[in-house]
Amino acid sequence: MLIVAGTGYVDPDHRAALLEGLVPSLRRVRTAPGCLEYVVAADPIEPDRVNIYERWESQTHLDAHLADVAQTAPPMPGVRSVEVMRYEISGVSPLQS
Repeated sequence: MLIVAGTGYVDPDHRAALLEGLVPSLRRVRTAPGCLEYVVAADPIEPDRVNIYERWESQTHLDAHLADVAQTAPPMPGVRSVEVMRYEISGVSPLQS
């Protein structure tokens, strides 16, 4: 399993429109093979920050998603920076047993 997580910074005046513009893409990606979770959300504390969180079954599924995004990504006005990292997960268990 892979987790992709990060942050983006956008002009605060553009954040709501950016997130609304991503809704069709988010709906589509969530139905993609191998996608377990896909979230881009406004940070509740920092008005210019968006939080990115994805979970994928495999690198193959993530690669297919990234190839699709390269061709279908909507315009993202006001985005100043994005930093996203990929984490390989070797095991999963409940936080409390």
